[in-house]
Amino acid sequence: MVHNNSGISGLSSSFIQTSGGKAPIGGPVPVTFSAEVIGVLKKLDIIRLERNNKRNEKRKAGEANVSEDEDDEISPYFLGNSTGANSVPPEGLGAVPNAPGSAPGPAVPDPVVPGPVAGPVVANPKLLFTDKNAATNSFRANDNTIPNAIFSLAKNGISPPLTLFLPASLARIRSSNVKTVKHGTGESTKVTVIDVSDFPDETTMEQAVWNSSYNTFLSFMDLAAEAHIVQGFSRHYDHILSDVAVETWFPAYRNFDRTIRAQFFTAPYIIDIHSADYRTALQAAKDAYIWSNLPSHTPSGPRASGGSGGRERVDRHKPYDRENRPQSDGGQRRKPLLCFRCGRTGHPAGRCPEKTPNKHSREFVIYANSDGLFRISDQRAVCMLFNCGRSWFQTPHPCLHPLRRRSPRSDRLYSQLNANRV
Repeated sequence: MVHNNSGISGLSSSFIQTSGGKAPIGGPVPVTFSAEVIGVLKKLDIIRLERNNKRNEKRKAGEANVSEDEDDEISPYFLGNSTGANSVPPEGLGAVPNAPGSAPGPAVPDPVVPGPVAGPVVANPKLLFTDKNAATNSFRANDNTIPNAIFSLAKNGISPPLTLFLPASLARIRSSNVKTVKHGTGESTKVTVIDVSDFPDETTMEQAVWNSSYNTFLSFMDLAAEAHIVQGFSRHYDHILSDVAVETWFPAYRNFDRTIRAQFFTAPYIIDIHSADYRTALQAAKDAYIWSNLPSHTPSGPRASGGSGGRERVDRHKPYDRENRPQSDGGQRRKPLLCFRCGRTGHPAGRCPEKTPNKHSREFVIYANSDGLFRISDQRAVCMLFNCGRSWFQTPHPCLHPLRRRSPRSDRLYSQLNANRV
């Protein structure tokens, strides 16, 4: 294709002519800035700098999610041109082209491409990844680092749930695949933290999973706290594991530990497992666990036959019902005796061979109501005469079942029962 740079024969225009008689072909069209446009550009640049300063303050305050600074895209068009010098602004930025018939300004020279520069290479500030920052990191086959988002929770007084320390949760947080929420009120609402409600509930953790997460939590505390604080949490964890009945009391220990950690992240302290408050709170957690497992009775309507209304009784094991008794010709075996002292079957408490039956691993917890005594774990009826033997009570009367708590004899038995409880 042949370009005609001489225009149309016989036609001319002062708008497309230059001092040499030819219009410039290619390159930007020269424009002129007025003083008012330059003033507007300077105001926009000042606003940009203020936004960047606010971002810098948030980074110093430790906020995790802060946007990148805005690049300087305005000042190159007015620096050194405050009196209205010619420049080439981007489109829509208030540039005023030369009016038709007026003399054009001087042509803008083509940009100069620099050659190789000797010496160290200066990183481009617009690059997202630089060699200097990448040199401090390396690929890890198993990334066991604690994400900064968990440290941000602790810094703002939020107790990180143990479910955050599960391997799957840590992988989600590292990949930023989590929700964030504003924390606090007033000025504190500017703090953005991860939404812990987006993770599994801590009260649903099994004992093995809880133990694994707690070890990761101790590694986190080793990075976030000083030695005495870390030792307090380690002794607290060892105290839980040292209980031989930890499997029985695990829900109580789990709730107790949540209280310990929640209070620490609100007002840090050193855990003392020998203090009276520590032991009182632990016993309260165990009592709450016992009460939560007691069966609830719902009132029922009047009986179909004569008599006063009563409560609907829970279906429990009744070893003295005739249907549970072995038949002489049926070849059935008697139900094994349940020892009250050691918790094993096969013998009553009066013939228990154990010398130290009150160890935690051999006890079982029972409760009493108007129907008798029952074991909490399986609601099995526990008859004192059936388990402990006649020699304990010196009474010729046959075994009474259920055992009434209001009788003097049952009160004495109940006091002996409490003596064997932890």
